[in-house]
Amino acid sequence: MKYLLQIIAATILIVVGKYFLSDELRPEFVGNGLAMFVLLFTVELMYDAYANKHRLWLVIRCWWLGLWDGHVRFSMSYLYRIKVNDKYLLVKNSNWDHYQLVGGKYKRLALTQKILNDFDAVDDLKMPTNGLKKDDLAVFIPAGNAIKFIDWFNSGKDREISHWREFYEELIDGKGKLLDQKTFPYANYNFRKSVCTPLKRASNWNCWEILQYDVLDFIPNAEQEKKLEELCQKGDSDYIKWADASLIQSLGFDSRQSKTVYKIGEHTKWALNLRWS
Repeated sequence: MKYLLQIIAATILIVVGKYFLSDELRPEFVGNGLAMFVLLFTVELMYDAYANKHRLWLVIRCWWLGLWDGHVRFSMSYLYRIKVNDKYLLVKNSNWDHYQLVGGKYKRLALTQKILNDFDAVDDLKMPTNGLKKDDLAVFIPAGNAIKFIDWFNSGKDREISHWREFYEELIDGKGKLLDQKTFPYANYNFRKSVCTPLKRASNWNCWEILQYDVLDFIPNAEQEKKLEELCQKGDSDYIKWADASLIQSLGFDSRQSKTVYKIGEHTKWALNLRWS
């Protein structure tokens, strides 16, 4: 509102000076109006640059893509680091032939969808979803709205913030029903960090994308820890794997056997390291 009033005042000065005043007063009014415009936009640009100093390159790139009506694909997820005896619990990805940490994409709730409509979001048709994958928070956002989308998501306002759903779907009510709900009526965890990729070309599709993963460390109680240890002792299956840090860092290549024992998704490595690479 402050900027709008300044723009109106500057416009009035220029219009009045140009069309309603004498030749003597015209330069002063028009000059002051133009000076207000220059000052306004200079100050606003400096403020935006300072406010976005840690992501200025991202802001510039999104602005440039926006000039050409470009879109950015966003995929917003969370991952649990569940560790037993120096090994991490991995589950098979339902779309790709690799294993990853327990977790998945946030869901779009009713109010979330309304906000996405305000951002002119378009469904991610590159990975159509149905069943449990329905309404995953994977969308294309006009590049001009990308920064606003990021700020809205990270505010946590009017969107899913609980992380219980994926834990329940993948371990309690999922394939093999690995854990029982009586022992796991809830999941305690520490939030560690949000790992976000830069604006990059998608590896599988011809589009720009940003991927974000909220990394959570599962904190079991004594009974839950015992059940997880029992599950770990049963060993690997087609649905789950127990991988140490070395195997995750090599994305499934076992140097001891000189072969890839199974594929591990890159984002599992990012979550382990708490940084994109």
